[in-house]
Amino acid sequence: MQASLEKVPAYGALSALMKDNQYWFGPCGFLFTSPWVVTPNTVRHSAVLLLTASGEPFEVTAGGKVVNAAAAAIAPLTQRGLCAMDVGLVSLHVFPPHPCYRAFQRVAAPGIAGLDRLRFAEFDAEILRAYEGRLTLREAQQLFEALVSAAVRQLPRAGREDCAVDRLHELLRENPACSLPELARELRLSYTGTSHYFSRTVGLPLRSYQLWLKYMTAAELRLRGGTLTEIAHATGFADSSHLCRSWQASYGLSPSYARDASRVRIFA
Repeated sequence: MQASLEKVPAYGALSALMKDNQYWFGPCGFLFTSPWVVTPNTVRHSAVLLLTASGEPFEVTAGGKVVNAAAAAIAPLTQRGLCAMDVGLVSLHVFPPHPCYRAFQRVAAPGIAGLDRLRFAEFDAEILRAYEGRLTLREAQQLFEALVSAAVRQLPRAGREDCAVDRLHELLRENPACSLPELARELRLSYTGTSHYFSRTVGLPLRSYQLWLKYMTAAELRLRGGTLTEIAHATGFADSSHLCRSWQASYGLSPSYARDASRVRIFA
């Protein structure tokens, strides 16, 4: 797919007909819709659920595996390509503090799995409204949670988890930037024990989580109208060019694209 789509625009090819929509839910994640996404090679910290409003299939690739489906789950940190041209893509990004994030870690290597689109059929009316940009932020978040829960029911089940797991996710939702010493104190674990417990429970090494936190903070500052230079300095990137390169590698588009009102509607 990568070789044949090198010169195809990643986003925005059909924005004159249908804008992209981004519904932002803070540390839990976001819902993004687009009539056109072609990203040959990206790696994201978030877990991802892909659906189409049309019910038509898209193509997602990873590690030599190709999945053609109208619904798919993607594990965090999966290097993958996506081709969704004029199929009404709805992409749900589940962030590490979300309690369902770790469930997507159970997607078998290479990290992509087709799902039964019919299992989401009860939400079709709301999915279409989200794609058309006709949901309120509250309605979109309710849909987000319902779709993620429906997806998790199709993923491999985990063993029984202790109460500290819920407490850790609660702490991260309340304060995504909660420090390791603060977590250790709240969980009553040693510094080293907390680091290992974090990786095992969240499903992401602490260092990767901290990098994701930089991206999330940058996104929130961008939504508030900050300049790229201001955001880069506030989030620890060397400069705006470093921020843009990192953002492009992760999402397949530049930070400025999301602020182009002629192409993207933002609900935040």
